[in-house]
Amino acid sequence: MIPLKFSKKYSESFAKPLLKAIKNYKMIVSGQRVAVGLSGGKDSITLLYLLAWLKRYSHLDFELFAIHINTFGNHDNQLLENLCKDLGIQLFSDNLQRPDDLPSKSICSACARLKRGAMREICNREKISALALGHHATDAAETLLMNMLINKKLGSFCPVVQIPDSKVKIIRPMIYLTEKRIIALHKEFELPTSERKCPYEDKNQRKDYKTALQQLSESLSIPDAELNIVSALENLDEANLYKNVRA
Repeated sequence: MIPLKFSKKYSESFAKPLLKAIKNYKMIVSGQRVAVGLSGGKDSITLLYLLAWLKRYSHLDFELFAIHINTFGNHDNQLLENLCKDLGIQLFSDNLQRPDDLPSKSICSACARLKRGAMREICNREKISALALGHHATDAAETLLMNMLINKKLGSFCPVVQIPDSKVKIIRPMIYLTEKRIIALHKEFELPTSERKCPYEDKNQRKDYKTALQQLSESLSIPDAELNIVSALENLDEANLYKNVRA
């Protein structure tokens, strides 16, 4: 069984950044039913553990669930079921009916939309109003770079997004945690990982931007540069945005 260990050092390690994100963006309110989108990777599994920890040791009062969507066929969910059982969390799961004609160029974003749609249906059915995803500061920085250099727009994903035609909102409590920190937490708490390699993983451009971000941080000697990028997204210089000054 995975214990929800308490230590004062966890305040700086993850509790304060999580609580800061939750407070700044009003992610969780008292009595709310919250579900973690549990893919089986290190990010979502760590998020589930950290929210379970906050539920037990912080002032937050909320119900916590997990949702897993099988993306490529009917997989064995025993590892995830055991994890949720150990944490005392109810797991909902379903299989994704994925069309065969998804565009190969943007298959990752298309697949993500389908998965979110499937999770939304479960949230609606179970009266869950917040769906927590495992995106973090490194993801936000990578998305900003990709949007700037590929899509020619300035922006990343939002910490909170209301799903259209639904009472469910997507929340991202780990936006002030780097991937490096999440890897360390995953290792420290000896959390499992469900290894399911996506057949389209090699086509995903994100890994190139992950490498570029690491190289930029190292070459400029700015540790955890992605946290600075997240801060920049929160502190826009409105007066000097070209859109606001051009005639």
